[in-house]
Amino acid sequence: MDFATIGHLDYKYRQEQIPKNWTNNKYIISPEIKFKETKGRIIALKLSAEQIMNMPREKIRKKILEASCFAKTKYNIELIQLGGLTTSVTSGGIWLTKQKEYSGYVNHGDSFTAAITSQTLIKTMKKLGKKPSEQVLSIIGAYGIIGEAVSKNLVPKFKHSILIGRRKEKLKELEDSVKGDFEISLDINTIKADIIITATSHPTALLKTTHLKKNAVVIDVSQPPNLSEDICKKRIDITRVDGGYVSFPLQFRIPGVPDGKLLACIVEVIMQAQENERCSHVGSIDLQHLKKTEKWAKKYGYALQELTNFGKPI
Repeated sequence: MDFATIGHLDYKYRQEQIPKNWTNNKYIISPEIKFKETKGRIIALKLSAEQIMNMPREKIRKKILEASCFAKTKYNIELIQLGGLTTSVTSGGIWLTKQKEYSGYVNHGDSFTAAITSQTLIKTMKKLGKKPSEQVLSIIGAYGIIGEAVSKNLVPKFKHSILIGRRKEKLKELEDSVKGDFEISLDINTIKADIIITATSHPTALLKTTHLKKNAVVIDVSQPPNLSEDICKKRIDITRVDGGYVSFPLQFRIPGVPDGKLLACIVEVIMQAQENERCSHVGSIDLQHLKKTEKWAKKYGYALQELTNFGKPI
């Protein structure tokens, strides 16, 4: 089964870094990625994250549907992975599965991303000699698809947690499904947090230096990043770790992604295609499917190896 990731630019200027042979009139299209069992492509809308967030929802949904149908018609793609904000604006992919114009399968890829996020945090703790049971954790975007799964998995391991989101009713729903010592907050209440996980759909860097405790650790899963390189340079006490990346053996370079790595969400759809699993994985994460993606990763050798910050080894 062949796959395609439907994504977008993270910044307005990113298109300048895209190889010229990837660009056509309507989309940015990567060369074919070939495996023994399958093949696929990256197809990106020529829109930045900020442009997407400021666009009427029905208009951007139409563009995503058109790109998905284009992939199906042009390349016979049967499995679509929604990358970046294309997940959030389609209600975790649920909306796309209900459109009669598109007859393929959909996966947001966030199950494996949530698994890798948890692995990244635990590996970072071991590297820094910190015990989760002695630390305060803060999760920004806690009721999102990734944030919800990460909250359920990690909060019980920490001394105290702060679950942050913009919508009170969503945080209240999350409150009923998470175990452990925690509080909820509508504000970026991270100044007391030893460890911060960012898993938002915010189009620009969200964290400021005033949000960060001395020697705080930030696992930045968000695309675009929620903690900028400028702040990392100003606050040398802060440890920022790239979240959501997997070491990947294929010699395939995506602009903005560190060499030798690939986003876990894309790896998930690759693994599903290799497994020829013909179904959709949309909406809230099924923890059984999350565990299955970890088994697939062991089978195919896609693993979290060295920790990085903006692609550079820590």
